[in-house]
Amino acid sequence: MILAQRLAVLTAFATLFLVGVGVLVRATGSGLGCPDWPTCHGSAIPPGHREALIEFSHRFTAMVVGFLVVAVAILAWKHYRHVPIITWLATATVPLVGIQGILGAITVKRELPPEVVATHLLTAMLVLSCEIAVAVAMYLEDPAHADQLSAAIEAPKRVGSLAFGALAWLAVTMWIGGYMAESGASTACSGWPLCNGSALPAADDHEVTHMLHRYLAGALIAFVIPLVVLAWRQRHELQWGRGFAVLLGSLYLAQVAVGALNVWFTFPDVLTITHTVLAASIWFTLSGAVALTFYAQVREARPHALSKAGAPA
Repeated sequence: MILAQRLAVLTAFATLFLVGVGVLVRATGSGLGCPDWPTCHGSAIPPGHREALIEFSHRFTAMVVGFLVVAVAILAWKHYRHVPIITWLATATVPLVGIQGILGAITVKRELPPEVVATHLLTAMLVLSCEIAVAVAMYLEDPAHADQLSAAIEAPKRVGSLAFGALAWLAVTMWIGGYMAESGASTACSGWPLCNGSALPAADDHEVTHMLHRYLAGALIAFVIPLVVLAWRQRHELQWGRGFAVLLGSLYLAQVAVGALNVWFTFPDVLTITHTVLAASIWFTLSGAVALTFYAQVREARPHALSKAGAPA
């Protein structure tokens, strides 16, 4: 069991790393560094130029994540066959990763259409949420953590409900952000927080897309502040409430600051990558909160499951 838990956590962090590598590809203009797929310039080994190496590193990382997802599914069936939600969620993540690979191929063959690039990013976020949910469920189903499961059952659920709403809002925000970056709308507004001196975009499509992303990102604070306050107030009932409140608040403030710096300094690679990785980290944090608050309810429907669990491996 312990091996399965650790591998699930590793897979979640590897998926987060994969998002960072994907943003590196976009930020450096290396999306077509390998103009064909699955080979790179007709070869299994990329040529030595920078763009090809960066693009191929993304493909290689995606392949590693794919193998990790399959390994987690295998271990789920081996150690958690008595917990259907774990086995089926871990198994369902495998074709989801396959869909992610297909979107990657379409992205290359169609030469980086913005809507496909944005969907490719969002699919990676769904994979990340699934792996976090599997990792949390595996951990709580371990007989060694029965006391933490009991605490989770009694924990307030409003934090999870708000976190789920924030995830839905963030999904739209990230999709628009991915579309904005690939469509050329990133530089449509020369100032921050105003867009070319105005709080409202002009009729230009790029300005509208850019400001829509800003409006959505700014409005996320309507979820972040209640979540931080509620989790902090309930930190004694929620074992992870204190860390969640501090982490979410810090990530959001950093994300806003980096977003502003991106505009002021015209989207340098380091800030562009940091901006998306921070967004993915917020997604990671919110997904963890949803899994921790709601998995216990699923577990309550099967009160006999822990008695069937094997000893930790």
